[in-house]
Amino acid sequence: MIKDVISKQDVCDLLNEMLKLDYDCVYKLVTNRIKCNDSITNHPTIQVGINKEDNSNIVGIMGILNGFFGINDDGSGAICYLIDDKSGKIIKFEIIDTCGVNE
Repeated sequence: MIKDVISKQDVCDLLNEMLKLDYDCVYKLVTNRIKCNDSITNHPTIQVGINKEDNSNIVGIMGILNGFFGINDDGSGAICYLIDDKSGKIIKFEIIDTCGVNE
């Protein structure tokens, strides 16, 4: 079934399911960043970071997914992932309103 509309929760649910199915794959997908040009960097909703080694603009799958939903007033995206402080492993994906950074 093709969906015409997806919610932030739909994206988190799929990512959490993928996390259970193949943790290593999901970890590599969400932690990998690729250099991008100024057009993507200046996009109003795509989340872009900076590579501190060479000062280049970089984007990953989370920045792209967040681009679908827009940005919060503080510039953050709509979805995030929680990382265990001790192990460094991804625990789960959440909507930013409920993510650990806003607790």
